[in-house]
Amino acid sequence: MTLGAEVIPLQSLGVVDVGATDVADRDILANALANVSTADIKKGYAIRRGSQFVNEYPRTDSSGKRTDGGPDNPNHLLGAFPCLFPYGKGAVELDRAINVPYSDHVRRDLQYWDKRFRKDFHYIFQVFGVLQKRLVCTSAALQIKRKDFWKHEMALKSLTPTDLVKAAGEENRRVPFTNPVVRALRKHITSVRSKVMGTDESRVNIRSKIWSMVADIGPPSLWITVNPSDVGDPIAQVLAGVDIDLDNFRRNLGPDATSRSNTVAADPFAAAKFFHFVIDTMLEVLFGISADSRRGSVHRRPGIFGHVAAYIGTVEAQGRGTLHFHTVVWLKGAPTASRMKELLAKESFRRKVAEFIQSNIRSDIGGASARQIKEMTSQDSVSFARPVDPRGANYAVRSRESEMLLARSVQVHKCSTDTCLRTVKGQLVCKRNAPFDLATEDWIDEHGSWGSKRLYGYVNAWSPPILQTVRCNGDIKLITNGAETKNMGFYISNYVAKKQRESSNTSALLAKRVAFHRVQERYNVDICRRNKRLIQRCANTLSREQTFSSPEVISYLMGYGDRKISHHFVTLYTGDLYSALGKAFPFLVCDNR
Repeated sequence: MTLGAEVIPLQSLGVVDVGATDVADRDILANALANVSTADIKKGYAIRRGSQFVNEYPRTDSSGKRTDGGPDNPNHLLGAFPCLFPYGKGAVELDRAINVPYSDHVRRDLQYWDKRFRKDFHYIFQVFGVLQKRLVCTSAALQIKRKDFWKHEMALKSLTPTDLVKAAGEENRRVPFTNPVVRALRKHITSVRSKVMGTDESRVNIRSKIWSMVADIGPPSLWITVNPSDVGDPIAQVLAGVDIDLDNFRRNLGPDATSRSNTVAADPFAAAKFFHFVIDTMLEVLFGISADSRRGSVHRRPGIFGHVAAYIGTVEAQGRGTLHFHTVVWLKGAPTASRMKELLAKESFRRKVAEFIQSNIRSDIGGASARQIKEMTSQDSVSFARPVDPRGANYAVRSRESEMLLARSVQVHKCSTDTCLRTVKGQLVCKRNAPFDLATEDWIDEHGSWGSKRLYGYVNAWSPPILQTVRCNGDIKLITNGAETKNMGFYISNYVAKKQRESSNTSALLAKRVAFHRVQERYNVDICRRNKRLIQRCANTLSREQTFSSPEVISYLMGYGDRKISHHFVTLYTGDLYSALGKAFPFLVCDNR
C-alpha cells in the first residue's frame, strides 16, 4: 500500500491562514494535516503526495503504548486516508482504555452515520488486504510448528525459481508436479491459505462439510440457486438511504432504473446487507429453519418444502459483482440412497414424488407454448415491487398472475456469447445446457431420472414461493439416484468453491516470488524464519491475483462470510490420533517397505 493521496487545495478544507489560528486550533490542525510538508502548505496544498510504502502494523513508542506514528511514520489508515480521518484521529489500533480489535473497528467504520467509509472503495479493499495478510502471518506461524513442515525445512531452502518455472510448464500441461519440493511448497501454501478468508482453499473446505452431512443425515434432497436483484429491489434502496415507503409502496413514485443502479453501485455495504438479509430471511421464514451459531442449536418448523433437516450454501459473486446463493438442502425424513432405490421401484412412491415436483418445481408458464411465451410481455425491473398481499381480495388469482409475469420476466433463458455460450469443438454450446428437455407433465422414473412440465426449452425451473417473495431469477433441482445427480455432491462442492486463479499459472507467479525471496533473504541464516517468510510471500502473492467485488469484500469485513450453514462443525485432526494408535497398537501400522 502506498501514500497515493489526492492533492487538495487548503481552501477546500476551510484553511486560509495557518499562522492565524489560536493554540487549540493549531493542535487540531497539526493532527488534521499530519501528512503535510511545509513546502506543500506554502504552495496552498494540504496533502503531500507520496509513493513510499506504509507499515500496516500498529505504531508503538518506547513504552509499548500505541500512537498515531506522527507525520514521518503515520498509522497506515491516517497516512493513506486523510479525507476519512480529517483530524488525524479515530483510526484503528491507537491507544485506548479498552483494546478494540482491527476487524471490530472496521465493522464500526462501515456502519458510521455519514457512510463515508463504506463508500470509499480504496478504504474497503485496503483494510481487507491488511486482514488477509495478517491471517496469512498467523497461519504461517502455526504451520512452521507442525512436524510435516520440519521435514521440508532444508528442501525449501534449496528451492529455486527454475524449479517453479519447470512446474509452470507441468501446470500448463495439467500433469502432476515431478519435483517433490514443489509439491511440498504447494501443500504448505494450501494449509496456510485454508485459514484465510476469501481464498480458494478456505472455500473448498466446504466440500468436507457436505460429505460429513451426507454421512450423518444421508444424501441431500434439493439444490437451489437464488439471485437477489440488488439493483432492482426496493429493500436495497431503503438500506442505501433512499426514502421509500415499503408499507405504501408505489412503483411509479420511486427512483428510476438508472438512479437505482447508481445508488447500489455507490454503496456496496447496502448491497451486501440486502443480500444477506434476504437470504437469511428466506432460510428462516420460507424454509422454516434457523441456526443459532453461538449455541450450536437448530430450530425447525414446517416450511414450503416441509421440514428442512439441514442446509449448506455458499455466496458467490457474479461477473458484474452482485452476489447470489447456492445451497443444498436436506429434507427431514427423506430416504437414504439405498432406500430411495427400493422406493423408486414402486409406482405409488413415484406418484408422490411427481406431486412434490408439481407443487415445488415449476418450468411451465401457464401451459403456454413457445410462440405464446415469446409474445408475452416481459417487464423490465420487475423486482422493483412488493409481493402480492395475501390479505387482499382474490389473492389466488393475483398471485398466479404475478407468478406468470415474474416467470416470463426473469426465468426465460436467453443464450448469448456474453453470458452462457462457449465454443466447444468449433461449435457454440450453452454452458447451462439450454434448450432444456421438454415434458407435457411432471414425471420421475424407476431409475431416479425426473423432470417438470416444460413446453418451452428455455424456461428455467423455479420454486413458486421463492419466486414470488424474492422476485428474482433462481433455479431448483431435485436430487435423486438419477444419472443427472450421481455426482451432484462433487459438482456442488466444486462449483461453489469458485476457483479464482483459472486465468493465471500459479507456479509462474510463485517463481517470481521465490526469485524475490532469495534476494531478500540471502543473508538470513535462520532457516525457520526464512521458510516462514517464503510461505507468507507465496501466499500473499496468490491472494493478490484473486478478484473480489466490493459487496463480496463487505461480506467478509462485516462477518457475514461466504457461506450459510445450519449446523456447527468441529474439525477433527486425525494425524495425532493415528500416531497415538500406532504407538499403542504397533500391529496396526502398515509396513510399506
